[in-house]
Amino acid sequence: MKGWPRHGAWVLLVVAALWSCGDEEGEGDEGKDADQASSETDSTAVDSTLADSAAVDSLAKKIEAVPVEIALAHTGDISSYLLFNSTIETEATVEIFPQISGMVERVMVEEGDRVEIGDTLIAIEDEQLRLANREAQVNLDYQRTGYKRTEEMFKRKLISDQEFETRKYELEQAGLRLERTQLDLAHTVILAPFSGVITERYVQVGARVGGSSKLYDLIKLDDMIARVFVPGQYLTAINNGQLGVISSEFLPDKSFEGWVKRISPVVDPRSGTFKVTVGVRDHFEYLRPGLFVNVRIVTDTHERAILIPKQAVVYDGGDKFVFAVVDTAAVRIKLQPGFEDVEFVEAMAEVKEGSPIIVVGQNGLKDGTRVRVVNEGWLVPKVSAEAASDDEG
Repeated sequence: MKGWPRHGAWVLLVVAALWSCGDEEGEGDEGKDADQASSETDSTAVDSTLADSAAVDSLAKKIEAVPVEIALAHTGDISSYLLFNSTIETEATVEIFPQISGMVERVMVEEGDRVEIGDTLIAIEDEQLRLANREAQVNLDYQRTGYKRTEEMFKRKLISDQEFETRKYELEQAGLRLERTQLDLAHTVILAPFSGVITERYVQVGARVGGSSKLYDLIKLDDMIARVFVPGQYLTAINNGQLGVISSEFLPDKSFEGWVKRISPVVDPRSGTFKVTVGVRDHFEYLRPGLFVNVRIVTDTHERAILIPKQAVVYDGGDKFVFAVVDTAAVRIKLQPGFEDVEFVEAMAEVKEGSPIIVVGQNGLKDGTRVRVVNEGWLVPKVSAEAASDDEG
């Protein structure tokens, strides 16, 4: 420019160049910072993805393990038995009648009351009988006095043999009349003929009763029975004294000991069965005549058998299986059953004492499925593969 010295133009060029370089360097630093921030963001995202993947894998593993409940196989006694339906009866049932006529003065027991032998059940009004008894006693005393005089006269031969025999006869008659009135007085009190339970009362206070008036029904406590009809093929399998077990749906938590009391030697040709009478020990605590019951007659017993809960058994066609837990896997075992009862089945082979057997959740399992025991307080023991066999089918 005109008027500007030549060296001034060079100064301006240098300043402009430096300014340009400073801008480029600033832009470069900002770019580096942006790239670093971007790199850190990408790294965080990768870490989060890895963590989510691990959580999903862990959840998947938990979902794969099927929750089950187990029970340990144990040793115990188990029996085979014949099962029948029946009703409770009592062999000693009596109907009580009065032996004299009269008006009921007192009723001492009611239906459902237990009585002991000799307890008073009914009292009949006895005033007239007491008068008759007193009259008979006076007459007897008179006859005895007269007989003594007659006897002395007879010894002196002052009276004939006929007259003496007549006086003797009258004395004996007076004695019999007194005994009869005493017996009638005793019968005004009706006593229990044996210990038992009153099942029915038919009389009221003030009622007039006679020899045909039923007063009570009484059953004996110790003679409760159940009659069953056994197919003839088991005639040789039943013996007197054999153990029986009685249970009822009406008493779900109770069972009662019984025994084979009598065996009929005759097989009914129409039904092909013979009658067996099973005695029951209960003493009227729970069982009642007429109650429907199940009667199991034990025919054989295995001691120290390996027992598995029946609820653990899985059916496949005609075969039975159970699942044991080995480490964390369900191992399918073909069951060779022995005796069975209401709760347990005997394992004749393959299962050992202490083996953890799946009792809940086994339906639908496959051999080798991972399982998780959820019984509270249960620790699954280490079970070797020898304790469980491979599925044979």
